Amino acid sequence: MGLSAPRLPPRRPPRGWALLCAQLLAMAAASAQPLPPEELKAQIVFRSLLFVEWPGTALPQGQALQLCLADEGPLATALEGLAGRRVNGHALELRRVRGEQLGGCHVALVGAGFDAPRAAVADKPVLLVTEAPAMLSLGAMLSLQIEDGRVVFDIGLESARRAGLEISTKLLRLARYVRKA
Repeated sequence: MGLSAPRLPPRRPPRGWALLCAQLLAMAAASAQPLPPEELKAQIVFRSLLFVEWPGTALPQGQALQLCLADEGPLATALEGLAGRRVNGHALELRRVRGEQLGGCHVALVGAGFDAPRAAVADKPVLLVTEAPAMLSLGAMLSLQIEDGRVVFDIGLESARRAGLEISTKLLRLARYVRKA
């Protein structure tokens, strides 16, 4: 009669991991029915917001999360469809703005024509989202691209940290590229 090793209880995945897996499965199921790239990008933006933390003073409990559209185009139109959805207990409110009107925004969609995005929101916790790849080096924090027919995203981690935003490692692992400096 041999001795067997004691059985250890199964390890539980970290909290929130099940939510992320469920969201990714939902995205995969949704992608079985082709969506326009703008709709996929809008869904990625929405799901990304679930993994970003703003300082408590910038986004108190119960306050609406302001998503400002400082860029025109199909992605801005697709993002408008997210109005009213909830992000970690905050209602998502959308408004169209010009670059100089970013005050009060928590998230801003900016385009290639937007000059020096970080200067417009210097020292403010605003997540800058773009479709223009060059904007990542100018301070954008989430850059959405099409690569080989798929929607991918890059993250400007250092820019996010300078703005006082915390991006979950769960989201960082899904990024194609994370710019750390």
